[in-house]
Amino acid sequence: MRHLFPLHRTKIRLFFVLAIVITIVGCNSHEMVVTLTRDEIQARIAPRFPITKSWLVVNVVLSEPEIFLAEGANQIGINMLAEVNIPLLKPISGHLKAMAAPRYDAQSKSFYLEDAVIERFDLPGLTPELEAKARAAIEAIARQELAKHPLYTLKGRNIKEITAGFTLREIQVRDGKLQAIFSLPI
Repeated sequence: MRHLFPLHRTKIRLFFVLAIVITIVGCNSHEMVVTLTRDEIQARIAPRFPITKSWLVVNVVLSEPEIFLAEGANQIGINMLAEVNIPLLKPISGHLKAMAAPRYDAQSKSFYLEDAVIERFDLPGLTPELEAKARAAIEAIARQELAKHPLYTLKGRNIKEITAGFTLREIQVRDGKLQAIFSLPI
């Protein structure tokens, strides 16, 4: 009688493994979609602010980030308040809009924002020469700070997340959400 229990346990394990394989293979989709809403991205970005940095002689404070997603683009937009402090001048504040591209790093299974570019720069009171310097400083700071921390990391919570780690096919904004589509190797 004792010998039957190990055989019985082996059959049960085999049944569960077979059920998992059938479930995986039986899925009609060989892709996994990771979707992040504007609010989810906002919740991940906002705690990183305010950002206070010095660039050459320019001190910059970036605050109050507001995420927006442009339909059909593979970029994330961030409106924010900027304060620029230049020696011998009073602080100047205004608004700017930056765009950054989501980048997937297969090694860490994480999404980062890279190549931030300032598209709108509205800081009234700066001379054209100072505006160019402040813009360059803010763009460099935004590029560096946004690329530093992951926006999202695949956590391996299920078989699809485990196998999707290295197979990003596409990343795009659709229906007001950031969608990353992974091809699964099944």
